[in-house]
Parts: sequence; C-alpha cells; structure tokens
Amino acid sequence: MSEENAQFGAAGDETGADASDPAPLVAVGIGGRVELAGDRLRLVKGGVFGHLVELLWLGHGVLENSIAVAEITAVEIVETMLLPSFIRFSYAGAPTPTGHFLGDALAENALVMNLFDNRGFYRVMARIEVLQNMPLAAHPPMPNAARTTA
Repeated sequence: MSEENAQFGAAGDETGADASDPAPLVAVGIGGRVELAGDRLRLVKGGVFGHLVELLWLGHGVLENSIAVAEITAVEIVETMLLPSFIRFSYAGAPTPTGHFLGDALAENALVMNLFDNRGFYRVMARIEVLQNMPLAAHPPMPNAARTTA
C-alpha cells in the first residue's frame, strides 16, 4: 500500500472507511473515546470532564458501553454554534433524544466531541455505515486484544 493510500485509508478515500481493515478505529473527544473494533463499538466516557459531570450529577459522565454494530440503527453528529458537538448512537433501548443539548450530550448513548478536530468521529461514523451495508458473514473479525472470553 502506498504512503498516500495509508494516509487516506485502504479504500483511497478521506474517511478511511475500508471495512476489510480489522484495525481498531479510535476517536477521542472531551467526554471520552469511541472505539470501533471488528463488529463492536465501545463507548468509554471518563476523564476530567466525565468526573466533573458525575460530581455535579448532570448525567452519565463515567461509563463504559459496548454495542454490536448490527444493533445500531442511526449515528448522528449534532453540531451547535457555541457548544461542543456530540455524537449520538441510536439502538434498541437507547435513551430517546429530548431536544435539550445538555440532556442529549450527556446521555449514555452520546459522547461530547472535541472543540475543533473531529475527523476521527466522522471516520467512525463512515466505517459503521460501511459495516452495516455488508453481509454479516463478511464482517471483519475482532482483533485478539478486543476479544472477550467467557
């Protein structure tokens, strides 16, 4: 693979949304991080911002949630003019959007993104769309480090 293709993803696009690449995709924001490995999405909320949210009882600030990509029905990036953007994942049993920024951004199915550079979140959203359009048998396997044993 050439250096240019490595920069833009194996498919040659800027999103890097090549579903055959089993490498985990991680996007880090103010409220925590989103990890996409194989056919699982992990939402890890925490850090200073998360502990502050928990301390003030504003919402779910420290949380770890794992969702199968097949269960995700929608991925939305909500952008505002003055406040930081957030990414929201909709799935069965997820909290419904209220229309209020604070309640929606701090819900268990949402994560507050960075103030400026959010390309990683757009890559995660693009990869989820690609995975959802693939037959289930063609999904990439989870990396060994991300597998859990029962």
